[in-house]
Amino acid sequence: MIETCLKSLALAGYRSYDNDLEQNKVTLGDINIIIGANGAGKSNLISFLEMISYMMTRGLRHYVARQGGAQSLFYFGAKETEQILGELQIHDANGRKEDSYSFSLERSATDQLYFGKEQIVYQDEVHPKPYKKEFGIGHQEAELSNSRDNTAKTLCKYLERLRVFHFNDTSINARIRSTTNAGEGRYLRSDGGNIAAFLYQMREDPADQPYYDRIVRYVRMVLPQFFDFVLEPDENGNLPLDWRQEGAEEIFGPHQFSDGALRFVALTTLLLQPVRTAPMTIILDEPEIGLHPYAISLLAKEIRMASKTSQIIVSTQSPLLLNEFSCEDIITAEYDNINQKSILRRHRETDLREWLEEYTLGELWEKNVLGGLPL
Repeated sequence: MIETCLKSLALAGYRSYDNDLEQNKVTLGDINIIIGANGAGKSNLISFLEMISYMMTRGLRHYVARQGGAQSLFYFGAKETEQILGELQIHDANGRKEDSYSFSLERSATDQLYFGKEQIVYQDEVHPKPYKKEFGIGHQEAELSNSRDNTAKTLCKYLERLRVFHFNDTSINARIRSTTNAGEGRYLRSDGGNIAAFLYQMREDPADQPYYDRIVRYVRMVLPQFFDFVLEPDENGNLPLDWRQEGAEEIFGPHQFSDGALRFVALTTLLLQPVRTAPMTIILDEPEIGLHPYAISLLAKEIRMASKTSQIIVSTQSPLLLNEFSCEDIITAEYDNINQKSILRRHRETDLREWLEEYTLGELWEKNVLGGLPL
């Protein structure tokens, strides 16, 4: 059971999303598969969540600088749009409560962002009236992260973990192919840079070893020559992601994984990790890149397994991946060329029942029944 998750997300004035906050609101479930054409707004939605994660660690200025300045984040620029708006509703199943975090961001003369508004609203079964806390205006980093209020601290901790996992960089100098220290495996980093340490600590903990063994089994399904990882720290505690083949003594290094194989290893480690270390929300942007069709099918199975304890948000352009899910899991991102804005919409199985008797979801997407194709 997922303890804490995003119930809904609304954004306005951000990149391809116009200034209508209510129209740009989407409900979220345990599994959320976002489809759409290039430029439709899938990645913009993912990057909005990534920005919020940066905000919770006082990294908003760093995020803005990496994106090329605040001007690039506004819908048709700061002359057209005065502010970026965000509103997230968070559901806590254990406490049976709803929290919300909302904010507005404006552009400064130095092409940075500052807060025009920041607030949380909290309500549960014990308190009949909502509790609202505002954090002022004019600050350049989220004040939520400084609050000593217990609700604010809990909310900040959750939002901080809205990390987008990017395993697309598998170049020879990528961190995922580099040596890491064995003590840096408390959780899996968003770029997979400490994957060897993360797997090592999982294998060494008797309670977590079954999860390690399951990861190895799934990697073998895609890489039949793979037998196991060789995770042996040197005298300084450093170790690479070494591995060996079935029936062979030779040890191979991380540079001897193909790009697709290494991405599958990272995705499998992320999705099949122990429940105690798993993020409450896992966000992936086009994870199918470089994967064999059979690996994509296994990836879908892993996503469904992970969704028992983590909320999953995935953007994809793969009809094969789409085929593995239901209508209720799908969110279509479309770009309205007339009004020049991105639109998000969900689908209901009742609306597509007759189509689904003859076609898969992937085929319906290719036929543009689900929308999300270039017009």
